Amino acid sequence: MKKKFKVNNVMQNTIKYKAFVLLAAVVAFSGGCRKLYNLPDEKNYLSTQADYTTKSFTPTLGRTTVLGGGNIFNSDNSSFPITFTIKNPRFGDGRDASDMLAVKPTLVWTQEYTGKETSLAQIEAKRHLENHPMLEVRGNGDLVLWYTANRNNIKPSDSVVYPQDQRFFDIKITNSGGTRTITNLTLTPGVDQPYYPVADYNTITGERNTTTPGGHILTYNYPDALYNIKGETTNQYMTDPRNQNTGLVYLYIRKFVDKPGDPTNDAAKGHRLRIKVLNKDSVAISPTKFNLTKWQDQIHGFKKDGTPGGDVYPEYVEYNVAYPIPLAKIPTKFTAGGVTNLTGGDMAQINLTYSRVASGNITLVGGITQNFRIFEQGDWEIVFHFKTVNPKFDND
Repeated sequence: MKKKFKVNNVMQNTIKYKAFVLLAAVVAFSGGCRKLYNLPDEKNYLSTQADYTTKSFTPTLGRTTVLGGGNIFNSDNSSFPITFTIKNPRFGDGRDASDMLAVKPTLVWTQEYTGKETSLAQIEAKRHLENHPMLEVRGNGDLVLWYTANRNNIKPSDSVVYPQDQRFFDIKITNSGGTRTITNLTLTPGVDQPYYPVADYNTITGERNTTTPGGHILTYNYPDALYNIKGETTNQYMTDPRNQNTGLVYLYIRKFVDKPGDPTNDAAKGHRLRIKVLNKDSVAISPTKFNLTKWQDQIHGFKKDGTPGGDVYPEYVEYNVAYPIPLAKIPTKFTAGGVTNLTGGDMAQINLTYSRVASGNITLVGGITQNFRIFEQGDWEIVFHFKTVNPKFDND
């Protein structure tokens, strides 16, 4: 009867040790041979086919944009790390265009924004100023145009871009395997769009938009949705804010200045956001009319005392906020679709709701829903203007 052969712990350790010694000897022998025969060190590989899959970029100034949506550099199996350097910024007629590489103090996140921060100080502690060129290339080849590039320091493109005014630049790529330059990438920046939606904003000139170029008939933004709101005098539902028969409702996103008598929070100036509703006489409707609205859930902002939510005044609700809004593409209770919208987070959302008793003793819940974005720091207000018919708040 044959005996079974068992490998005990001592034998296992001996085998592992001998294997390690053999491996070390092979490595040492390899290095020794390289030195013995004066062979060059192994170099990284830099493919001659490494290139950008997108070479023309049309970003909007005044907001941080990863140009081309990211992952636009095809390394063709080149070895990383690769050093990327923007070279030879120029206009089509040869003029220097290095203004777009000017270094600016830039707010950069150093910790993750979650949407659960309970104070403005807590938000601001998660980002700090760093010096970055306005146009920058990252270590993976992504190009970034920072929000610091705006119409004050970069001339926006016109509706027609002449060859002599086109911005060109090259990118030098380098690793230990060599160097090559990818040429003739183009940048055509559009004028700042400080907010969204922008139907009322001319995205070429940056001025108030009209139905025709040089015309005098203004265009407007309208609320995304109205539901269960009846006209005070028409008793018709105002489901379409563009319908003149049931009542027009305009949406304004605009900067404001304090009026005499306004309650002011000097410490928050430049960081305020107001929500306001106007009737057909342009008189403010009290926020208390929207009696089901959870004001603390509308904006990731804070009251004058620093607690979450907004201060409710007779004419508006005011928040102390950090810009841009939303602060990051993170689904939160303040963004469209809420925390369950895992692909969302790029649009903030307002929901103003109220209840009243309708005919038949039915409790009717009505409201306004609006998605929006604000990119530029300042004192802003979002205004819903019932232009021709007032909403009905009283019970039937």
